[in-house]
Amino acid sequence: MLQVNRLKIIINTDNGEYGFDEEFSRGLNFIASPNNTCGKSSVIAGIYYCLGFEQIIGGEGEKVLTDAYKSYIKDGQNVYAVLQSKVYMEIYNGVDCITIYRAAKMDNRQSKLVTVYFSDMDNINNKDTELEDMYVLSKNAAVHEKGFHAFLEKFLGLSLPIVPTSDDKERKLYLQLLFSAMFIEQKRGWADLFSAMPYLGIKEAKKRIVEYLIGLETITNERNKNELAYEEKCIKDKWKNVLSAIYTESNRVCCKVQGLPLQAEILDEGFQNGVHLVKGTEDNNLVEIYIKQLKDEYKSLSAVTPKIVDNYDEIEEELEKTQECIEDMYRQQAEIRRQFSIENISIKKLQEELDNINTDIINNKDAKKLRDLGSDLDSEVLKDICPVCHQTIQDSLLPNQNKYTYMSIDDNIKHLNAQKEMYEFAINGHKQRKMELDEALQQSMSRVNTMTRLAKSLRNDISSVDENISEAIVFKKFEISKEIEDLENYVDFIEQQLQKLQELSDEWKEYLIRVEKLPKNKFTNNDYSKLNCLQRNFISNLESYSYSSIDSLDKVEISKDTYLPVVENFDMKFGSSASDGIRAIWAFAMALMQTSIEKLGNHVNMLIFDEPDQHSIVMKDLKAFIDSIILLKEKSQVILGITIKDQDTREVIENLNAEDYRMIEIENKAFVKI
Repeated sequence: MLQVNRLKIIINTDNGEYGFDEEFSRGLNFIASPNNTCGKSSVIAGIYYCLGFEQIIGGEGEKVLTDAYKSYIKDGQNVYAVLQSKVYMEIYNGVDCITIYRAAKMDNRQSKLVTVYFSDMDNINNKDTELEDMYVLSKNAAVHEKGFHAFLEKFLGLSLPIVPTSDDKERKLYLQLLFSAMFIEQKRGWADLFSAMPYLGIKEAKKRIVEYLIGLETITNERNKNELAYEEKCIKDKWKNVLSAIYTESNRVCCKVQGLPLQAEILDEGFQNGVHLVKGTEDNNLVEIYIKQLKDEYKSLSAVTPKIVDNYDEIEEELEKTQECIEDMYRQQAEIRRQFSIENISIKKLQEELDNINTDIINNKDAKKLRDLGSDLDSEVLKDICPVCHQTIQDSLLPNQNKYTYMSIDDNIKHLNAQKEMYEFAINGHKQRKMELDEALQQSMSRVNTMTRLAKSLRNDISSVDENISEAIVFKKFEISKEIEDLENYVDFIEQQLQKLQELSDEWKEYLIRVEKLPKNKFTNNDYSKLNCLQRNFISNLESYSYSSIDSLDKVEISKDTYLPVVENFDMKFGSSASDGIRAIWAFAMALMQTSIEKLGNHVNMLIFDEPDQHSIVMKDLKAFIDSIILLKEKSQVILGITIKDQDTREVIENLNAEDYRMIEIENKAFVKI
């Protein structure tokens, strides 16, 4: 809960000190004056300002305050310059009192600085009183420890939800937005429901405010859905990254992996046994077999130490085979590049066709839209009729010998969309083929480098004039040893990646369990109860306040989409007179608080209405509005800034029980000489 206990405004001028110092009570409080220029709104602005809610008035900082705070004070016929001004406000949350201090004009103190005294106002100067400086309306003021609104949220016992933003991120629901449903200021607040709500980038802000104030569970459900959607994306992205790492490493060592789970799923225990590593040779040996063959070959090379003179013919023969192999691989690379070029040409042609299809789809949809709207321009064309001969337009230049039925615009759009899907599928296939060709080219180039180095070693052996150990055998042993090491590291790497997939599989299982636990319907039974309660209270208030812009209040509903009042699915304001628009604002603001009280929602049970008798409201309706506030008694605090300029208004207030309200009457000016 929030209750204002006392408001003290001090304004230093060149004629001394002026100010305002009044206490407020639980229940109904009037700030009343005989006309509109006495400073009621300036006093109420002080409440907004101390709470850091001046954005509801229309801006930030002291600039939104009236001239009395920052420029001049009028005292009779005299005008005095404001030298300094500051605002103190004591508030109560049902357990503790604090006093908030914020300067409006002060040379050595910026307006974004807020001091919180952990005591009532009378004791702020005691040496034992703790105080803390905080900042407001700055970055992170709603979340950081030294942010005033983060502190205020905690002090009021609120737990503001994280909600989607217009830039597809998430942020905390700001207090300023919440209080725009509770503080109705004079200049902009009476235009519509939440009309003074500042824009802070929260998506569907009005909806979020209502669902939080009355405590709908949808806000938790939607957040859970958003969290699960994010979790789903994260798991799938991680899964994709693991597969990408496997494919990259496999290509590096010229291997392939068979039996990989390509999509996130619940994997059976021991699924690794179904995954096989294959060496990308013509024989497609399993890697474990291929490693064994390499080790056997290495042993055979290590078993003998032949001299060059002993195997000269063999070396020449091997060199010849190596050269042939290199030439074959060069021819293979040329063929790969040729096929690569063909794929590029195919993709280019397909993309051109796809672009044309997309253009045709747009043109056909535009034509359909104009036709459906009843356009008279080119009306026969839009109806698939020739404007000259008035026959059905054919999509072919050939004679209609077989009397085929040609497609309408609607059928043409369906056909074009089917073609679009076919071309997109074909383009993706060619792109995949390009990737495969590129991988094959890289493997071939790597193999050529190895074979070239082997050929060089063989030539060195042939040209050697002494009886050294064969350089080719040494090179082979080195290459085999390196390949064995690479493949064994590769096997270890794949095992690690498969373990990651198993962990992601466990996460996926937990994700699916949480999805199953989500409510199948948007609203819970409690939600329906709260929305029905809001609708019932709203209609009851409308009836009490004599709302008459529709013939039956039974047509009024609270939209299940926006949580705002509608009549036959249209916004109520479109059919409301100016005075009934005011009655609707009274009714909805009150209904939100009434519903929260009844259903244990999150409303702070405080309302401010500055000049609620707008547009010449009938006095009996104003009295009904005041009576509905009084009915809540100690359950809330409501502050009404009201002008008592006629006898009818004065009689409405004088006929109230004096125990049911507190009157703060401003006879001439709110800020008086102290």
